[in-house]
Amino acid sequence: MKKLNKKYIKWIIILVLIVMIVTSYALNLGKIKDKTVNGIAQITIPFSLIVNPKNIDEDIAPKAVSLNDGDMTKNKQQALNILSTINDDYHSTDELSFLSNDQEKALLKRVNKKPHRYITNMTILNFGKDIHGKYITISCNRYDDTKTIVSYRYRIYHKGDSITSAKYLNTQSNKYPPQYLLEDIDMGKAGVDQAKSFTQRLKTAIINSNLTATNAANPGNFNQISINLGLNPDKSNTGLFKLARNANSRVSNFAIVGYQISDIPRYTRIYLKQLSKDNTYYYTLTYSRNSSRFINFQKGIISTDTLNK
Repeated sequence: MKKLNKKYIKWIIILVLIVMIVTSYALNLGKIKDKTVNGIAQITIPFSLIVNPKNIDEDIAPKAVSLNDGDMTKNKQQALNILSTINDDYHSTDELSFLSNDQEKALLKRVNKKPHRYITNMTILNFGKDIHGKYITISCNRYDDTKTIVSYRYRIYHKGDSITSAKYLNTQSNKYPPQYLLEDIDMGKAGVDQAKSFTQRLKTAIINSNLTATNAANPGNFNQISINLGLNPDKSNTGLFKLARNANSRVSNFAIVGYQISDIPRYTRIYLKQLSKDNTYYYTLTYSRNSSRFINFQKGIISTDTLNK
């Protein structure tokens, strides 16, 4: 009998515990539902999925170049010194020693295709930096029996005063040899060291405007942003519009990939590269050394490489 009572007592205790657990769950069921609903409501949908499904909201960005390149006045003088060495070597040897053997043969073949053609000197267009390193851009100026001067343009990469490689860019022609970097023009404030902080301001302005989230339909929406940043709205609204439309939700898929400095015009140009799922985009941020401020943000690469005067 005592063993039977103990058995019943054991089952009664188990039953009571089960009833308590079920009752407790039932009483908290509403709270559990509320917490679940609240948790779902707090999930943030990335703006890029709303704005442009083609843009993946990933942390993809091109590799940025270092902008810690020291005194730009000294860098400019170094560029001019390299040009002077190139001209001295050519005038003393009649060889284009800054080019590889194959590049020199290819250029001389073009020059000598007709009689009475010759290269008289090299002039400098700009100096700068890209993902391959520091460079100067020069023009090999070809003369003949006409008044037209043909400009064969090369990007010359260097480390210090030593030339490491050359890359052919394009050919232009005019009545005057091109020269956009001049020794007698003061360098002034270069603007390179301000580029990173300015692009951060630009990024913040786009995010705060909410134009990426509302899918702005035309460049005019970016006029006020341009003005707030001190940029010319007529020259900058399209560039900002394209940057925002092609951005991910954090506007973090771009980076500074180079800069270029010239004296005519007296600009420093900062180059940005942007990546999306399917495409690559380039932009040019222009700093005026006359007014010591950034003035334009434009789509594409704008450079003295192709200017012709």
